[in-house]
Amino acid sequence: MNVAEMKANKLLQGRWVVKDLNADPTLPPLPALFAGELASPQARTAGGEAEEILDSSVCVVSIDYLTSPVQILRSVLSNTKSGGSIHLVISNRCFPTKAVSRWLRIDEDERLDMVGDYLHFAGWRDIEIVTLSDGKLEVEEGEGQAPTTQQGGLAALMKMMGMGGGRCDPLWVVRARKGEGGAAAASIP
Repeated sequence: MNVAEMKANKLLQGRWVVKDLNADPTLPPLPALFAGELASPQARTAGGEAEEILDSSVCVVSIDYLTSPVQILRSVLSNTKSGGSIHLVISNRCFPTKAVSRWLRIDEDERLDMVGDYLHFAGWRDIEIVTLSDGKLEVEEGEGQAPTTQQGGLAALMKMMGMGGGRCDPLWVVRARKGEGGAAAASIP
């Protein structure tokens, strides 16, 4: 989002920053950000680590544009409380001129696996994929288990709006949790 869009959102109350994560794939010191000012990198805990202040984070239809996603997800992890979560929302839609090359060369299942790998190598745990399509929610619990399907009020709403019947433009959430005490990040060869 750009500065004008952020300024227009009155709910943020001035607590936001616009940053090109492809130029610098780290988060600013979040305690300073939420205190209303951006402090220097020295605004960290005594051990030099980021203070864990986030309960949950969401990245909506943008993971495919990041050139250093593992580094960014590590940065989010270091700012997340133990047991906190991250939710990466993806779809089949993208700006082909902005998406990373590999994203355009693989199918949707491979994309979901790739995003799960990003989370794994950044140190996140309990990774799962949630599919929302045609008002139905499917959660892939892990290897060897069949997905569970739930149908709720969304299906009726979608049908009423003429969007029912058959799979249409699915949306996925690849989500994970931070291990208790902070999961150690796996290394990438």
